[in-house]
Amino acid sequence: MKSKTVAIVVIIVFVLIFLGLLIFSAGGGTIDNKNIDEQELARQSFSHKDKRPGGCYAMFKAMSELFYYEIKPQVVTKPFTRTYTKDATLSSTDYNLYVLVADVLYTSPEDAANMIKFAAAGNQLFIAVNKPDSILLDLLHLHVDDEGFFQSMTNADQRYVNKNLAPDTAFSRKGIRGGSYITGMDSSATTILGTDAFNRPNFVKINVSEGAVFVLLQPSTLTNYFLMHDRNMVSLESQLSYTNHYMDHVYWDEFYKYQYARQSSDFSEWQVLMRYPAMRWALWLGVGLLLLYIIFESKRRQRIVPERPPLENNSLEFVDALGQLYYQQHDNRNLVQKIILQWQEFIRTRYYLNTNNMDHAFADALSRKAAMPVEHVKEILHDIQHMRDTMTVSDDFLQQFYKKIQAFYINTK
Repeated sequence: MKSKTVAIVVIIVFVLIFLGLLIFSAGGGTIDNKNIDEQELARQSFSHKDKRPGGCYAMFKAMSELFYYEIKPQVVTKPFTRTYTKDATLSSTDYNLYVLVADVLYTSPEDAANMIKFAAAGNQLFIAVNKPDSILLDLLHLHVDDEGFFQSMTNADQRYVNKNLAPDTAFSRKGIRGGSYITGMDSSATTILGTDAFNRPNFVKINVSEGAVFVLLQPSTLTNYFLMHDRNMVSLESQLSYTNHYMDHVYWDEFYKYQYARQSSDFSEWQVLMRYPAMRWALWLGVGLLLLYIIFESKRRQRIVPERPPLENNSLEFVDALGQLYYQQHDNRNLVQKIILQWQEFIRTRYYLNTNNMDHAFADALSRKAAMPVEHVKEILHDIQHMRDTMTVSDDFLQQFYKKIQAFYINTK
């Protein structure tokens, strides 16, 4: 009994230490830009969870509202090649945006080549770094000068050259260091979108076949400290306005911001776990906790419980019986309404589309996402409107409408 009590106390201590390390490594806190010294400004993590001045928590939260479908960015913690080869959506569709924000970018030749391949397929790559990788710069035919990167500036500006914006469109914040700028580019494929305080290009769009790569050499303008000042959130809206407004998926990179040297093409999850001291301690504490549990709890305390046969799932039979009941009672209108409600729920959960207003724009969006001819989608929407305008539903209409819905379920992507 005494040994059991000691084991419980030890386990509780390990759990408390483990939770403390996790809380310490997570950063946390609230965004507070008051009473910030220069040392605090110099610590820029660009993490989507970091609410300190140098984090990107404000940008990450705002991004989901800047696109048509309000898409929440998907966080990526592995090298680009690993994600590109494993994620079928990232490699097969052409309406994706991959956002990479870091201080210094180190990539492998394979990662850089796959980034260009990703953009060439019709996707868009948004890179915001102070010092880009030379391999990627060569592939994009860009030349960058970071000579003024470490020069302290009292006021860092980000300007835009879009003719549709006001001539004095400039966003600034005191205390942010100066960034790099572009000295050479392929003018046939590159468009200058923004400049720094000295009118030097630092934000460009490079057309790559069907897609594009955006390069911003002042990632400090994406931090909490910059965006939460005055109306600087409009600067983020201006930058992302150059990307496609209709995006199927948005990816947020959390891997390259923690790379401090060029990586090889080989990668394992252990590299991520063992890279940070807090994570290493948490891992070994977890292993020790598991060993303690095995030592003290491995002894069997009761007889083996015999297996019980699993319960049968009668939900399909219930739905079929309910449908037969409505059909036998000739309550066709009620049955059609339930078919429509089930179809709308399927659209919302699978394609993340709002079914409150099923107009032409909704039909086009659903046709593109479900890979169905737009004529078939409009036929279903027309039948739904017809059912809402009439008080009675015939058996023929019910059968035809049911066949169209079933064909939609079978043939959609």
